[in-house]
Amino acid sequence: MTGQQQHRKGVIPNFCMAGRAREAIEVWKRAFDAEEIAAHEENGHLRHAEVKINDGFVFLTDFSMAAMDGFQPSPSIIMHLEVPDGSDWMARGKAAGCTVITAWQDMIWGSFGRLEDPFGIIWNIASPKPGF
Repeated sequence: MTGQQQHRKGVIPNFCMAGRAREAIEVWKRAFDAEEIAAHEENGHLRHAEVKINDGFVFLTDFSMAAMDGFQPSPSIIMHLEVPDGSDWMARGKAAGCTVITAWQDMIWGSFGRLEDPFGIIWNIASPKPGF
C-alpha cells in the first residue's frame, strides 16, 4: 500500500483492467498527474488500486468477477476533467501516449479537447469560462 486508505464519497469509476492496471497507473501519472493512493497486490497483479486525478478518485483492478480476455473500454463512458488550463493537460496526455481525438479548441462556454488513452478510455479535457 502506498498511502493511507480512507472512506471515499461520491461516484468513483472502477476499471477492471485485465492485467494492465499498473500500466494504466503509470500512463495516467504522466498524462493526468495521477497520484497513486493505494495499491494492493495479489500474485503479481493489482487486486485493488486507487489513484487521485484532479481531486477525484479512480479505482483499478486486474481482476474481474466475469471472464474477460482483456480490458473492454466502452465509448459510452467518458472520463471528464475540468482544469484551469486544459491545453497543458492535452499536451501532457499526448506526450504520455494518448491519441488526440478532438483538438484543443475554444467553445462558447470555454475550451475543450478529447484524448483516448492507450487502453481505449476517452478523456474529455475542459476549461470552462468563469460562470459556466
